[in-house]
Amino acid sequence: SDVSINNCKVLAKENDVEEKTMFFQSDCENTMLPDNSIDTLICSGMLHHLDLEHAFPEMLRILKPGGKVLAIEALDYNPAIKLYRMLTPDMRTEWEKAHILSLKDIRYAKNFFNIGELKFWHVTSYIAGKFPSLLNLLNFLDRILTKIPLIQLMAWAFTFELIKPNTPK
Repeated sequence: SDVSINNCKVLAKENDVEEKTMFFQSDCENTMLPDNSIDTLICSGMLHHLDLEHAFPEMLRILKPGGKVLAIEALDYNPAIKLYRMLTPDMRTEWEKAHILSLKDIRYAKNFFNIGELKFWHVTSYIAGKFPSLLNLLNFLDRILTKIPLIQLMAWAFTFELIKPNTPK
């Protein structure tokens, strides 16, 4: 959005990196950027708005060999969070609700990228939104729970790296 672009420009100037950065609006599934032109893509809660069948090939095309996608997304497994999404229908579009990411999407990404680090966040700490005094305890619990297979799938969000291979897959 225009607002996001302006915010980024202000932050770049404040951090004295405006000469090293470029911000623009474009269609994520058809950026019009040159092939192999980007070192790093940061995707913060936006992949579930895209058709990954178009977005992943475009991301692969514009990344330099060895380039990375760093992403954070909501995770689609926790029944309590799914209930929350159902009870708050005005907060998201039907497309968005139907495309919250799961490990199936990471498996699909393997058709294009090597998968780097994958981490899970907020199995319990999101409860602190209603009970702020519990935040430290819940963060402590999350440090343990996010390491346990299957339990980690109950996380609110996950982060992952997608790395463009140096040679095509």
